[in-house]
Amino acid sequence: METQVLSTYAKGDRFEARVFEFLSREINEGRFYTFRPDCCKIFRKKGYYSRDREDLIIFDISVEVFLPGFETPSLLVLIECKNYSGTVSVGDIEEFGSKISQVAGFNAKGIFASASAFQSGTFNVARNRGFGVLRYFDQSEFRWELPRALLTGERSAKARKRAEIEYALTQTDFRPTVYSAYAVTHTGFADGWEGIWKGLDLESAFSKNDLSLIRQPTFISTPRVAFISRDKIDRLAQQALKSISYIRGEVDLTKLVSREADVSGLSVSFLEDSGSALGSITFSPLEIKIFAVDSQSHLARFTLAHELGHHALGHKRYMTREAIRAQDIDQSQLITIPKGEVERLEWQANTFASCLLMPKDEFQAAFGLLLQHLGIRNRGHGLLYLDSQRDNVIQFHAVCNSLSKYFNVSKTAIRLRMLALELLVEAGRQA
Repeated sequence: METQVLSTYAKGDRFEARVFEFLSREINEGRFYTFRPDCCKIFRKKGYYSRDREDLIIFDISVEVFLPGFETPSLLVLIECKNYSGTVSVGDIEEFGSKISQVAGFNAKGIFASASAFQSGTFNVARNRGFGVLRYFDQSEFRWELPRALLTGERSAKARKRAEIEYALTQTDFRPTVYSAYAVTHTGFADGWEGIWKGLDLESAFSKNDLSLIRQPTFISTPRVAFISRDKIDRLAQQALKSISYIRGEVDLTKLVSREADVSGLSVSFLEDSGSALGSITFSPLEIKIFAVDSQSHLARFTLAHELGHHALGHKRYMTREAIRAQDIDQSQLITIPKGEVERLEWQANTFASCLLMPKDEFQAAFGLLLQHLGIRNRGHGLLYLDSQRDNVIQFHAVCNSLSKYFNVSKTAIRLRMLALELLVEAGRQA
């Protein structure tokens, strides 16, 4: 039993250290809300006086915000960190609320940060007592890590439903897809740390004049995801192919990887299956990991081309790392460009992969020669027509099988490429 207790404490300490390191980095790099780094100090296990106890209350993490020239902080952010094997109870939240209320002489804001899920009743307690609860995930648990400016603001609150955030906070088995943190404050539900700072209304601790003294002089937001047409992506893929002197047939991705290793220091490794992710990319350092034993499998090749797409398209402007899953591949060539920014990044990378592995000119030439060889003629419906008729189905599979072998890609990728290039017409399919 004693070993189990010690293990629980060690688990909690590691989570606390992770939160502390994250917030320290945010402060040092000028990303702690809008406050200047020199006006903020962060501590672990610092005590604050309680009139009720006539003694100090120790908080896991505290951030003090000072006006220039003052020794006493004008704002105090108190953070409790927990990493339970079960869920966070209402009693835990009530106890934390009691601690905050006992801190005398400060404008104190509170956050209960947890790696574990919360019981649903905890939200009402936190809201009514004016502090926030936040579920923070380890970086290894989520797929995307995007800059704050891409994820926050009014459009973020509208774009993501409250139900999804509440699910993230309350479900033990939830694994994030975009955001590393989910929160609720007295003003509502929010994605990420920036949302909780706004929800806690940190600015209210200062007058307008005082706030001007501690604000960052300027705030340069990360640009929104730029629109890139399919034609432009195709041209970028053509440039990559030209750099490795591609002529015809299967694209040798090892040549492209070798070139990028020399030019940009790219490192690519193939690892055992991860069980969820197919591959990942980090931009600093520039590293791609493909979770497949067979580096020449159709799925491994498309995954590598996808991650190379993120690099070639300059997506490091919008994210620091990404991982792709099987369900992302399934929608790899949506004809309509997605409106959502995260989805648009994925669409761009997947479209690049398709253009890279199945070069447009060579694909169209091979397709035309194959139709001649198989005696397939355009009977007024399209170059290749697919409906439920047996002859059309046989012709379709014959073309897919041949092109799949020629380019070493899946038949699904061939089908989608034919649709994108308007070489294939499917009965009943909306344009």
